[in-house]
Amino acid sequence: MLKKLREDFRLAMSIFLAGCATVAIAPFALIRALSGQWLLAALDAAIAVGMAIMLRHLILHGQTPLSRFVSGLFYSLAALGMCHLNPQPMIYWIFPVVIANFFLLQIKVAVGINSLVLAALLPLRNAFPGSLEFIDLMVSLILVSAFAGIFAWKTDDQHKQLDKWAHLDSLTGIGNRRKFFLELNKRKSVSTCSLAVIDLDHFKNINDQSGHEAGDNILQSVAKLFKSRLRADTDEIFRYGGEEFLLLLNNTDLKGACLAAEQLRQTLEQEIGVTASFGCAEYRDQEPWDNWIQRADNELYEAKNAGRNCVRPIMPT
Repeated sequence: MLKKLREDFRLAMSIFLAGCATVAIAPFALIRALSGQWLLAALDAAIAVGMAIMLRHLILHGQTPLSRFVSGLFYSLAALGMCHLNPQPMIYWIFPVVIANFFLLQIKVAVGINSLVLAALLPLRNAFPGSLEFIDLMVSLILVSAFAGIFAWKTDDQHKQLDKWAHLDSLTGIGNRRKFFLELNKRKSVSTCSLAVIDLDHFKNINDQSGHEAGDNILQSVAKLFKSRLRADTDEIFRYGGEEFLLLLNNTDLKGACLAAEQLRQTLEQEIGVTASFGCAEYRDQEPWDNWIQRADNELYEAKNAGRNCVRPIMPT
């Protein structure tokens, strides 16, 4: 769970805010009930219960854009309800609400909800002794909302950039090992699909004889060639580490994967002048990912043991 919270900023914020709101608002329901403010007490209790339900759902099931929208709408309406029942001092609860919306929702959605919240506060101007006090309050709310929106936008943009860098190989620009496993774990079901593990032959000799810069150039050329030869709408290429690559061939059986691998092997040797060994495996229903990768890896070792620069398994013609 902690790993998931570290990776999902919005989920962490949602759980934090729902937990804080539950703990902070629940005592007010009791205090107001004891003082005879039954309507406010009932509203506080409803908000606290609603937040507790949201907290449980977030912990057990995570969140979706719809659940975030429902959460944002719920506490925005709850805060507005408190404001209209008791404008002073309840109106100050709007400040954390407009800030929270920007961190829990998409920027455009947060702007829309916050605009509606501010508009819904306009009928409360008569509840303040002087019109200037209400204007000051509204201007400060607009400024806080604007600053929170800018900060959330920049934070979201930086998070996307970091996420992109974390899942791309900086040298070749293709997906890395982490991206590969992320793609696998996103799949709820797998139809016909094959995996090809590729290892460039004697790559260490290239680095030793021509230098690491030459080796880097070859890795970039190999990645570019693979991307240009694969089906852009279905196949995926990843750098697994060092001189090793993975091809994820969707809607492809083992025979088709071996055929594609053989074509790539020949093209690699003809156009770049390097050779590679290929190991292919077709996914088996309900098979753990590690088993699938291990089977392809075993075929790669068979290719190396057979003298390299070949594809395994050998398919009957």
